[in-house]
Amino acid sequence: MVDMLDTAELKKLVITGLNWAMLAGSCLMKLPQINNILKAGSVVGLSETFVINDCIAGLLFVYYNVLSGHPFMSWGENVIVGVQNTIIIFLYWHYSPQLSKAPRFLGAVAFVVASVAVLLLGLPEAGVSALGTAPIILGNGSKVPQIWKNMAQKHTGTMAAVPALLGLAGCSVRVLTYALQTKDVVAILNPLAAAALWFILLLQFVLYWKTTKEVQKQAEAKRKEAGQKKAA
Repeated sequence: MVDMLDTAELKKLVITGLNWAMLAGSCLMKLPQINNILKAGSVVGLSETFVINDCIAGLLFVYYNVLSGHPFMSWGENVIVGVQNTIIIFLYWHYSPQLSKAPRFLGAVAFVVASVAVLLLGLPEAGVSALGTAPIILGNGSKVPQIWKNMAQKHTGTMAAVPALLGLAGCSVRVLTYALQTKDVVAILNPLAAAALWFILLLQFVLYWKTTKEVQKQAEAKRKEAGQKKAA
């Protein structure tokens, strides 16, 4: 009996420790990406589909967990990463003057309004299940265009390797904690699929490291040149 209690307490401590580690890691998740964009003054090599869908998928997963009543510590990192992803979206639009901004901002406002309605009013059971399934398709599917773009251009542009590394580690941990805490198959499938795609992206950072450095240097040089012209 004592051994069983000790095992239960140990399991609880391990899960708590992993959850806190996930929250701490999420605070740094996308900061290197934001820094790369600001440093280069460019979003070269980034896929807008990846940036937007990754953000939406993470937030939908938050709504699913809220409506399902899962403990905050088992999904809280998605809120923090969602804020960072939102910053990246606005940076992408800022450094892409060729894009039409009005429909994008209207879409963002519509998403915020719909999000508030869902969280305040709730959804039927089928709707909640759809929220849990959508990130598996949307979030993980958004990584595919970025992976394909990296393959085509033979570099990873202003993408940062740290988010991919933390994403792989975090998703692997989440598979374990969801299995131990909720045993929710839908919740487990999302980080499992994401871990596989983060692994592929991480491999691309290794494969295209040299060419990526050259592209980043060129982007930074262009930014400095543009700044000097404005100053003159």
